[in-house]
Amino acid sequence: MERASRPSGPPRRRKSAERSRCVPFALAALVFSLCAADVSFGAQPPSDPASQTPSQRTPVDTVTVEATKRKEVEREVSHFVSSVPKRYLEDSLSRWNTAICPLVAGLTHDQGEFVLARLSQIATSAKAPLAGEHCKPNFYVVVTQEPDRLLKKWHARDRHMFVTRNGQGYINDFLHTPRPVRVWYNADFLSPERGPISPDALASALVGTGLGLTLQMNDIPTNTTAAPGRLSHTLVQTLSSVIVIVDANRVHGLNFGQLTDYIGMASLAEVNLDAQVSVPTILTVFRDSQEHPPQGLSSWDQAFLHSLYNVNQASVVQLPMMKASMLKSIAP
Repeated sequence: MERASRPSGPPRRRKSAERSRCVPFALAALVFSLCAADVSFGAQPPSDPASQTPSQRTPVDTVTVEATKRKEVEREVSHFVSSVPKRYLEDSLSRWNTAICPLVAGLTHDQGEFVLARLSQIATSAKAPLAGEHCKPNFYVVVTQEPDRLLKKWHARDRHMFVTRNGQGYINDFLHTPRPVRVWYNADFLSPERGPISPDALASALVGTGLGLTLQMNDIPTNTTAAPGRLSHTLVQTLSSVIVIVDANRVHGLNFGQLTDYIGMASLAEVNLDAQVSVPTILTVFRDSQEHPPQGLSSWDQAFLHSLYNVNQASVVQLPMMKASMLKSIAP
């Protein structure tokens, strides 16, 4: 993939027909000074089985092999769903519940338009929500030759760009990791009906108790309208923003299709980028040991994203439902 010393166009934001040119000032200033541009990257058998000849009968070993293969696929699907998405305790898996508004920076006009169109296509196929015209960016894709410097300056200007339950060390790892593509997820909680949660609603009702004080001090979201039960989560995790930083110096072996599909898979779900899976997936595109690296989203990737956005997120059996959905898609 070719690269140039400076961007030749403004950051690009998704719109339904035309693209908006409104860009947050702090990000725009950093992008123009630090981002890379032009980055290259026959007859029916008798109905009576007894009247069939041996050649007409279905061999028992064939049936056994097919059943064995399906069991293998079931195991692989189960491992994929258990390994690829990140999960926190017994919470729901994270996904976008608010409309996605991508902004692409550090590429030429044509390159940015390609990335935006492909990301929109991936989201639409998965049935993830997409924003319309004049939306406020919440999904940043920035290509730069100086990722560490960009992130340092960006973080200094906006200390609230990272929201984490894992401590400052987690942020430091993201700021200084040598990954070709870094992905940061900011997540919030919503009610199962995708409504907002008041962080002090329950605390107000528990004034004077230890639990109420803890909720108030830690700004913990609570849902006081959820019906008690064990079949549904009282809260679901929703991605509020995603930041993708592409190191232009480390993606020369990829084409734009591979790079964009990787970003799409890694941004529509909160995934473990180091997940060890043996089935085809774009998440392995940076593995050096591959003789034939993936060229785009695999059928496994597409089935995973579709299952994530089309099963009940609030259900406590979200993962088994996703596995069943993927199995139906991959081995109908």
